[in-house]
Amino acid sequence: MRKVLIVEDDKFLAAIFSLFIKDLGHLLVGRCQTGAQALEMCQSEKPDVVLMDIHLEGELDGIETAERIQRDFEIPVIFVTSDTSSQVVERAIVANSYGYLVKPVQKNELSITIDLAYYKHKAVIDQKRREQSFRRYLAEAPVAVIIVHDGRIQYLNMNALDLFHTHYIEDMIGLPLVDFVDDCSKGAFNEFISNNAGTGRVAERHDIVFMGLHKKPLDVAITGSWIEFNGKQALQIVMMDITPEKSAIRDCEKLRYALFMGGKGVMILDQNLKVSGVTPGFKSLIRLEQGSDIKDLNMDERLLMSLLNGNFEEQQETTITYLNKNYKCMVFAIGQTQKKTRELIVKIVE
Repeated sequence: MRKVLIVEDDKFLAAIFSLFIKDLGHLLVGRCQTGAQALEMCQSEKPDVVLMDIHLEGELDGIETAERIQRDFEIPVIFVTSDTSSQVVERAIVANSYGYLVKPVQKNELSITIDLAYYKHKAVIDQKRREQSFRRYLAEAPVAVIIVHDGRIQYLNMNALDLFHTHYIEDMIGLPLVDFVDDCSKGAFNEFISNNAGTGRVAERHDIVFMGLHKKPLDVAITGSWIEFNGKQALQIVMMDITPEKSAIRDCEKLRYALFMGGKGVMILDQNLKVSGVTPGFKSLIRLEQGSDIKDLNMDERLLMSLLNGNFEEQQETTITYLNKNYKCMVFAIGQTQKKTRELIVKIVE
């Protein structure tokens, strides 16, 4: 049984439709003659289906009323009219009606149209709710998610915006995602995009270097799956910031290089430029103990602080002056600036 509202300014036809509705086992929740009355009754009676004449008295015609009913109350509307002019039919189509019955209407025809409208609308609403739940899940997901169609960004959640250092979705929406990929990773990224194109989950994780909005490199691990988004096949990409992981690997390589690849000794300085470690070779040249400061070494503290603050990623050359003797050094930073784990490796090379 469906709850049906009839909007018809012809009292005789309204009476006939009322009899049809009752004979078909549906509940007639009301009859009215104007668009304004129809809006009021939709709000109060909440019908399942509305039968709508197109040519109504008052400020709103049937098509305008139907558009407002579907927008404000999400109720399907079936047009019932004797007007088959192309202009009116086109307006009805644009209004997303759920049926267009031409008077005179037969009872079995009305029955079928009501059931079709009800179930079609129910399917549309269910799909809409699922999409809303999906979008809510994406928005609240604890990882960065970007959805791409034909290579262009269609959606990204807040974690993805944070990853790329922006608060505004407009900065990235509609742009090719490859524009944010560093040149060194474009081959791997194109391989990822083409991997199992359109066939479910993209199996392999790829480590990609992206460029944020501030043009700083981002080490990111990506996986993905092909989904339907806004009625189109799209690639959903899950992104995980692996900058700490990659940074740790690079730091190990730097430390290995400092300790084992030539040089006469190594000193490690902490965030406060205190000595946190020295090798025997360094100690044999410059007698510093752990916990000492570098005031007596006459080093370029401005350069050291710039390295600690992340202003330089490459190693820098400087000099230690100790007991009137100069020692040429290479200095490079390890650790993460934002987590205050940055340290300096000072390697005497001459």
